[in-house]
Amino acid sequence: MRSSLNGPLEYGLRVLVMLTEAYPQQLDINHLVLLDHTVLHTAELGGPPSIHPDHPLHAGELGVRRANVEEGLRVMLRAGLIDMQAPNTGIRYQAGDEAYSFVSGLASSYITELRNRTRWVVERFATMSDEEIRQQTTVIFRRRPADTGFTSSERQAEPWNG
Repeated sequence: MRSSLNGPLEYGLRVLVMLTEAYPQQLDINHLVLLDHTVLHTAELGGPPSIHPDHPLHAGELGVRRANVEEGLRVMLRAGLIDMQAPNTGIRYQAGDEAYSFVSGLASSYITELRNRTRWVVERFATMSDEEIRQQTTVIFRRRPADTGFTSSERQAEPWNG
């Protein structure tokens, strides 16, 4: 049996929260993968404390994150909470009509923290161009804890006043 931790439902829920916070913006898979990583590791970018703990190999998470985000999208598409659009620029996703009501009805400390982090990330990164996404992804892949000698909390560029 598959673990529900980091499974399609958890990825789908994070994607749904991201799309709800970014609404009415439509995001492609590349944006969603980068935003998903960033939402979990906000402290590295000067944001609020990270939801997931820092560890030496988390940059490698990007390698498997895309497939997991795609699975999560399928879960939320089947539930009718996410809409898929196919403009000339490629496939994009948007929060569906019921997404905000669904997310607003969720009550847990994890969801509250996730929504706070997602707002911070969407404000800063949701409008990135494809080239900026490629550059940021490269930065994440190259980042190693030994490069700086600092922990994630010491790498914060600015204090977070959430």
